[in-house]
Amino acid sequence: MAGNNLTESVPMHEIEPPTHDGLPLIGNTHQLIREQGGLYEAAAEHGDLVQLKILGMGDMYLANAPELVAEVLTDTDRFRKSTLSQEDLSDLLGQGLVLSEGDLWERQRQRIQPAFYMNRIADYADTMAEETLAAADAWSDTPTVNIEDEMKALTLRILIKSIFGSDINYAERGIRETVNKLQEPGQPAKQPIARMVPKWVPIPMWRRYKQGIDEMEDIVAEFIEARRSGTDDHDDLLSLLLAARDEDGESMSEKLVRDELMTFLLAGHETTATALTFTWFLLAQHPDVEQKLVTELNEVLNGKPPTFEDLSDLTYTEQILREAMRLYPPVPQIPRDTTEQIELGGYSLPAGATVVACQWTVHRDGDLWESPQEFRPERFAGEDTRPQFAYFPFGGGPRRCIGQQFAIVEGKLILATLAQRYHLELISDTDIDLSVSITTRPLDPIKMRVKHRDRRKITPQAE
Repeated sequence: MAGNNLTESVPMHEIEPPTHDGLPLIGNTHQLIREQGGLYEAAAEHGDLVQLKILGMGDMYLANAPELVAEVLTDTDRFRKSTLSQEDLSDLLGQGLVLSEGDLWERQRQRIQPAFYMNRIADYADTMAEETLAAADAWSDTPTVNIEDEMKALTLRILIKSIFGSDINYAERGIRETVNKLQEPGQPAKQPIARMVPKWVPIPMWRRYKQGIDEMEDIVAEFIEARRSGTDDHDDLLSLLLAARDEDGESMSEKLVRDELMTFLLAGHETTATALTFTWFLLAQHPDVEQKLVTELNEVLNGKPPTFEDLSDLTYTEQILREAMRLYPPVPQIPRDTTEQIELGGYSLPAGATVVACQWTVHRDGDLWESPQEFRPERFAGEDTRPQFAYFPFGGGPRRCIGQQFAIVEGKLILATLAQRYHLELISDTDIDLSVSITTRPLDPIKMRVKHRDRRKITPQAE
């Protein structure tokens, strides 16, 4: 990143970060709408901490250096969950782990953490493998796929079956359409509208958004009702939530159970699906990487489907996933608000300022990553000597993603299982439009042609 230029004659508490050039009144709003990722990269050229002005959002500060990211994500006294995040998602996620604070967050994290211990994830891996093999079988007569839709459907089925002990038909329930309704306000072109028009104003976007919430709540209610009315014993997250008691013996309220289930239904499947979507997109453009992948699969698996026990030997498979999440981090930015006037990176920020720990810029910083725009999984081989927060796709600090290990195991099993059987050829244009907002995702479908491999020996060529 460009260095910070401090003026010695100006008292430290009066030095403000550089501002990325914008237009009168609307600031950087037009750049946000046109290409959000490009805006972040251009802004980062000004330094480690840069101010943006967004219509409807006010001032926003991008933290583009690992040492600043570390402060933002680990200092919970000076940085709290963003007010913008609360405004954006509170009606959807309530007080689930993503948004809750303080004692409530600590209590809920302790209650839920056992569901994500590695011995539990090893049990979930059987379901991951089973569902992925079913998806692989379904692809046998499928000439082309929308890879994002396929990955979202698969990761949702895995999540529901392994964590909630249930099953659901993704297509019949129209979940793709439901998720699209919930994501619409976060699209770059819609964000200024979402900031300026209150949710109670019945514009079409907010009507669709509220309908999406109702549809997801109906699914959650079905899970809870089925569990409460059933007689079988279960040992999953839903049972844990329903049985949990705090130190005073109080159970979790129905509202809080709803909030946690909504959080896991949405955040728990979409981010892994996003990582896999871009992994397939990148593999289709890098046959040399795919060759190394299938060689590893052939050597480690010898034609059998992967299991949890195989994952430690699938090192290059994991490097591919990690590199895809570097280039296209599923959550490209993590906003926090300052609790008081602070100094950060040599600059003064007021209380209540929104500071964004920006994966998109840090992961593409040429000072940290050689040829940062290139897809090079090998960069994750061996010991990583970069600063701790040079790479943080799952966040960091005390609020690091609780499902990180679940997502890594799931991603490796899905990639290994499907790459064993199929080569995916990109049909869509390689130059895709992206939404780099709450999540990173393609704005248009990524279409891929499904080609069978020779099952006797795995090779990247089609039959």
